[in-house]
Amino acid sequence: MEIEKIRIHNYRSIRDLEISCTSLVIMLGPNNHGKSNILSALDFALSTSSKPLKEDFFLFREDNELWVELTFHKLTEQECKTFEKYLTHEKTICIRKTARLREDDKIDVSYNGYVKEPTEWWLKNENINILLKRDEIEKTPLKDYIPKTGRLTKNLISEAQKKFIEENYYKLKFEGRLETTPLLGRQNVAGGILPDFYLIPAVRDLSEETKIKGTTVFGRLLNRAVQEMADRDPKFIEIKEKLQEIIDNLNVRKDSEERPQQLIELEKNLEGELSNWGVSVSIEIEAPDITKIFELGTKLHLDDGIKTLAQYKGHGLQRAVIFALVKSWASVLRKFNSQKDQPRPRASSESVIFAMEEPELFLHPHAQRRLAKALQEISETDQHQVFITTHSTHFINLDQYKNIYIVKKESPKDGTKVLQCKEDLFPENSLDNKKKRFQMAQWINPDRGEMFFAKKVVFVEGETERVVLPFLAQRLGCYNPDISIIDCGAKHNLPLYITIANAFSLPYFVLYDEDPLPDPIPESWSHDKIEAKKRTFELNQEISSLINCEIGDSYMFSPDFETAIGISKSQGKKKGKALAALDYFDQLPLEKIPEFLKEIIYKIYQER
Repeated sequence: MEIEKIRIHNYRSIRDLEISCTSLVIMLGPNNHGKSNILSALDFALSTSSKPLKEDFFLFREDNELWVELTFHKLTEQECKTFEKYLTHEKTICIRKTARLREDDKIDVSYNGYVKEPTEWWLKNENINILLKRDEIEKTPLKDYIPKTGRLTKNLISEAQKKFIEENYYKLKFEGRLETTPLLGRQNVAGGILPDFYLIPAVRDLSEETKIKGTTVFGRLLNRAVQEMADRDPKFIEIKEKLQEIIDNLNVRKDSEERPQQLIELEKNLEGELSNWGVSVSIEIEAPDITKIFELGTKLHLDDGIKTLAQYKGHGLQRAVIFALVKSWASVLRKFNSQKDQPRPRASSESVIFAMEEPELFLHPHAQRRLAKALQEISETDQHQVFITTHSTHFINLDQYKNIYIVKKESPKDGTKVLQCKEDLFPENSLDNKKKRFQMAQWINPDRGEMFFAKKVVFVEGETERVVLPFLAQRLGCYNPDISIIDCGAKHNLPLYITIANAFSLPYFVLYDEDPLPDPIPESWSHDKIEAKKRTFELNQEISSLINCEIGDSYMFSPDFETAIGISKSQGKKKGKALAALDYFDQLPLEKIPEFLKEIIYKIYQER
């Protein structure tokens, strides 16, 4: 199963929040805006033993109830059976974990599921007792789904209700109701029922995280891998059986020759000391959980020229070890899952959710790119889902914009909010192949993901504008490093980037050329060239119509940027447009910079 939707109420910086989830959720946003709180809310919901503190309740709350609600989809057959009571016709389930703050400051925690029931009273499970009377059930359409004679039972009526609902599903109206009884009728939700959740925090001292403990991420991941071995590996199973045989020999009757004499003598000595009490003594040994042996006796050593425990290596290597274990374990799990003829020992969820805070910490750019690729692969594996928070563009693929979630907190009272794009901005069947051009633009500007971190983003047609604008801003004393200039690769790509900015409500400024057709048109121009120039000129109207005046602005250079700012075309051909422009403005006195260009730069670098 995977999380399809998250709803959070009154948790830390969050008043009310709803997020639709993909297999890979990449959360961006400034520090202290709530990214980590979303991951912590997931930890609260999925870790069955997790209990919040009073300080975890939203400060400006209107009630003393905190809850996290998760809607799951992509359930396996086993999960559908486990959660049959809560399963919708679309094969989704919705579970809520609630914490209630009492007047004595104690906190009660409970799990409950949503039951989707038809609106008709005779199809509700709670009314089965009424329907046990044959004269009552005869008044309903269920009369055709039960025997004409004989004793009516709850099971018989329940099966009749299910069959009627299956046959008439699309004719019925349904309502979702949060059950008042505990999830699955259990007071305590056992581990394994919900997906395994592994949170790797953005800690600076990772010595604890790399120790083999049941409370650390490393220890939990290792234990999970060992459990897979214990359930499936024939050699491991043989070791367990031999250990059990040894223990059984220690526990045989006192007069057995197989029992160690030392244990027999110890029992007799203890009985002698307790003879006045009239009791007998029996020493019985229980077989230990063999998986605990790994937790108690396993140490991770790394040899980079000097062999030491992992916690004595640098932070970057320590963190890399954790990620290496995640990737390796996922690979092993995929291998087991691909073996269809293997027995399936787990009776509950086999789903895994990884959550990582700032995975870029202590990693150089190349390592970040490798890790980003690995996380993408893990998220694409069946029954796996990945949530990360990041400040690095290496984890952002703008083509997969639906995976991007911008986390903001405008005010403490309003709480944390999330901006995301759910609709397909570039349909596959678009006639001008916009999606493909947008993907190709990645090779022109691989850092275009920077736009999601900027306070304002400036979209330009090419390299010249990208280098000249910040250069002039520094000379004019108005440069702002929080403003990003994005080279869109060509004028034809500007509408694509504007569409993205509008979808995520990113403040932006667009600079583009008018590109008018010459008058007269040169006789040497072919028909195709004239038509291409016309299409380029007609883009001006499309760009202008796309601008959302609440968050965006624009300026059109006539006839083009280089000509408008006075760059010599001959110098541009000789040195290249960008270098020619830099040389020109480097030697030009400030007072000679055109006033219109100064106004544009001041407008760009003013925070909106």
